[in-house]
Order: sequence, then C-alpha cells, then structure tokens
Amino acid sequence: MENRLYGFLLNDNVLFNIATRRLVHYAEELSEHNMSFKVVSLNETQSRLLTCLLMNRTSAVIYKDDIMKSVWDEFNLSSSNQRLWQTVNELRKKLSFIGLPDDFIANIHGMGYAVNNSKIGSLHIT
Repeated sequence: MENRLYGFLLNDNVLFNIATRRLVHYAEELSEHNMSFKVVSLNETQSRLLTCLLMNRTSAVIYKDDIMKSVWDEFNLSSSNQRLWQTVNELRKKLSFIGLPDDFIANIHGMGYAVNNSKIGSLHIT
C-alpha cells in the first residue's frame, strides 16, 4: 500500500496541506459547538520552502545551499540568497498571521535556517 506525505500538523492546531498549498488554523471556542478557522494560501515557492524546512526539521541547521537547490534549482528556477531571504520573510508573515510563533523559522547566521521542531507531526495517506 502507498504511504504518501499529505502534509504536517503544526502546534496541534495548524494543518499544512501540501497539495492545496494551504495553512488552516482551527480553534475551538469557549462554547461547546463553536470553532473558528483561519486559512492562508501559499504560492508554489513558499510551499516548497515550507515543505523543505519541515521535512528537514530535525537538522540543527538546514543549509542555504540545500534549501536553494531543493526549492529553486531542481525546478529550473534561479536561486539566490536574496530570493531565499525574501521568501523566508514572506513565509514568516503568513505563519505569524495563522498563529505560529515568530521564532518558528530561526535564522542560523551565515549558514541557513532551523525550524522549531517541538510540535510538528507528519501526516500521511496510506
């Protein structure tokens, strides 16, 4: 049977669906039958970047060169440190809006990035 990566569950209440490139935050309200949702769409590059970071979340450092290869170069797109920095900042804004902490993606000066791996789970379709 096929075991395919569907997405990730972040901080117990944010679903990242890779196929739809959407982040969905859900929260139960105080009354027993109410729930609230926030949805954020990512562009293809932001989605590939987030997927790359989450798939390598156990690494102390996810190196810039590895990220640029995975997110841009393998798709015949031009990569650069400036593009990476800009895309990370755009992604951070969307993650913050959806309710994830500002330090979810940490900059490792001069080397790359790291992800706050404390509450991330992979979701698979079997």
